[in-house]
Amino acid sequence: MRRFAPLALSLSLSARSRAVPPLALSLTALALGATPALAAPALSPAAAATEAAHDAAMEGYLYFYPLVTMDLTRRQFTHPSQGAQGAPANTFLHQRALPRPGAATPWANPDMLRSTAWLDLTAGPVVLSAPDSHGRLYTLTLLDMWNEAFATLGKRSTGTARGNTAIVPPGWTGTLPSGMPRIDAPTAYVWAKNLIQTGGPADYPAVNALQDGFTVTPLAQWNLPPQSQRVKADPSLDLKIPVREQVESMPTDAFFTYAAELLRKNPPHVTDQPVLAKLRWVGLIPGRPFDFDKQDHPVKQGLRRGLRAARDRMQAAAGVTLGGVNGWQRETASTGIYGNAYLRRALSAQAQPGAGLPEDLAVLLLATDSQGRPLDGAHRYTLRFESGQLPPVGALWSLAAYDGQGMPVANPLDRYTLGDGDPLQYNADGSLDLVISHAAPEPGAQANWLPVAATGPVTVLLRAYAPGPALLDGLWRPPAAVRDEPVPEPQAEAEAVPAAASAATPVPAAPATAASAASAPRAGTARATPAAEKKPWQTP
Repeated sequence: MRRFAPLALSLSLSARSRAVPPLALSLTALALGATPALAAPALSPAAAATEAAHDAAMEGYLYFYPLVTMDLTRRQFTHPSQGAQGAPANTFLHQRALPRPGAATPWANPDMLRSTAWLDLTAGPVVLSAPDSHGRLYTLTLLDMWNEAFATLGKRSTGTARGNTAIVPPGWTGTLPSGMPRIDAPTAYVWAKNLIQTGGPADYPAVNALQDGFTVTPLAQWNLPPQSQRVKADPSLDLKIPVREQVESMPTDAFFTYAAELLRKNPPHVTDQPVLAKLRWVGLIPGRPFDFDKQDHPVKQGLRRGLRAARDRMQAAAGVTLGGVNGWQRETASTGIYGNAYLRRALSAQAQPGAGLPEDLAVLLLATDSQGRPLDGAHRYTLRFESGQLPPVGALWSLAAYDGQGMPVANPLDRYTLGDGDPLQYNADGSLDLVISHAAPEPGAQANWLPVAATGPVTVLLRAYAPGPALLDGLWRPPAAVRDEPVPEPQAEAEAVPAAASAATPVPAAPATAASAASAPRAGTARATPAAEKKPWQTP
């Protein structure tokens, strides 16, 4: 390309006093790195309108997907008919015990008790009160209606002392009590998700008391006697169909009409201007209702096609950001904070809305052994952490085993997690061998045993709380799971075969086809994520 540059430059300089020949124009374009292309045929006005609406709808669906998902999640959780499965606004719902086999959600956290609340700031700020946990690990994540984690409270960020924090809605200009910290929420509804470390059933009373110390009080009622809430039921809300199913079955007109109404109540982020400008072309304008029926037919057609294209795009992109090493999978893209990565944010909301920050909790999934074979309960596996190579964390780490549906499996020890909080037995050189199997190992190794199901798929999750930079940056490599192979039995000597018979009997050759090579297991080949609704690297 460089040899054309002097010629193009001289031709372009001479063009100042006369018309530039076509050759000079093409050479100048080459020098500037442009690629010659034939002009595309002009679209008719109707086709152009359809194409523009298609592009706007495809990007708009990804943009609005988390907002619609979060609002339906909030409405279901705070509906009075939910009973013990939900709670009114500004009220925490506490998980009082760790999940048990047969009564757990997929990929349930065996280390932390969870508390959840939806904060309603439409009438003004609320005060979020936290007790003194006396050093006990907890992380309280605040998420806006766009599925973005905008603040965290707890040991890593604000400490564990008692405190009161005002959560303030957008545009509020009132006065707070003297000395009270303030967090400005991007939206008028906020999802508060809290995790508190527990040591098991014997520790429940202490943790439950701490849970009760987390309260939400409207600022207007601060320092006043508690007042009862008036909860209004929403008869139009479907409580039986899961949120994801409702969102993904919405017709085009219903989805964008709902999204436009939510956009009137939930301000967009300041970096959303490009997508908002595109949505204006099809009548989706912040602060205004959207009337699908008033759109021209080409626009309606483009909106429908764009919504279908966006759903296909989400399906195709699911899982493409997973990285793998030594049979472990981890999410390599951002979680909790997405910026203008609308596809990533939509996929996170689709898998499980409300994902926290990786700086608080990172999750790795062990899918295959050292030979690339899926884990199976019929085998025994060993994980060896060499000396100095334990998971780098600022708090704690743990391993938990699940079946193919992400459920814990009953076992004789009633053990569902194994980590640095347990009395593990280390080798003389400082290394650590952990055993993953159904059958109990030798008595001296049972302290390092993580029980699994007798047969069938097995998945192991490594949870790292307050992970260090080496883990966050992908520089720390978890060890591979080595499968114990049975000792081959001695084979009896084969009977002598007559030479004539041997020569006459052809030995079948091993197949050397592409199909057979593709079916052979390879190191590093990961199986598909188990068919559970929630994705393990996003679960608390």
